[in-house]
Amino acid sequence: MLDTNAMSAFLQRRSPRLDSWVREQRCCLSAIVVAEIRYGLEKLPPTSRMQTRLQELAEATLETLEILPWSEACTRIYGRLRADLERHGKPLAVMDLLIASHALSEGCALVTADRAFAKVAELHLEAW
Repeated sequence: MLDTNAMSAFLQRRSPRLDSWVREQRCCLSAIVVAEIRYGLEKLPPTSRMQTRLQELAEATLETLEILPWSEACTRIYGRLRADLERHGKPLAVMDLLIASHALSEGCALVTADRAFAKVAELHLEAW
């Protein structure tokens, strides 16, 4: 499962490794990541060439990758993880916690460059 920073890096063509994974469809996306990507695109100036190019690439990519919906199982993992992390003084940003919960629920490794996810001990991380 690609994290938001991995998907952003793919869209900006910053990683040959990510390019390969996406082109071979060896990854999926959380609906939460899709929401963050759409938010990021909406923040760009609407008349910018970069916004147009990234929007087109994002839409084409989203059509080819499996987008996993948020589920009841995700909510249970989220509740447990958030409480555990807060109890141990290791809170994680809410969106990151939603994504981590989703990856755990689906049994997926999380492809990310964000070291904050290391707070979730049971989460398998894959650097891009």
